[in-house]
Amino acid sequence: MYIALIDYGIGNIKSVENSFLKAGAKIRVTADPAVIDDSAAVILPGVGAYRDAFSNLDRRGLIEPIYKNIKSKQ
Repeated sequence: MYIALIDYGIGNIKSVENSFLKAGAKIRVTADPAVIDDSAAVILPGVGAYRDAFSNLDRRGLIEPIYKNIKSKQ
């Protein structure tokens, strides 16, 4: 299994990816809803510009797959 690191066009994805890889995690950087659906968990890196970040997530069709993944793990 892997963790989906969501790339939505904002933020320093590479530093987040490197941190998790250093800790031994299996990471897949993705903007693909199918990869998010199949992941064991998701990482949604935060940014200071939440409105822009949420807008990018919406434009890329990633909001529903993220919610679906989180709800399936509860």
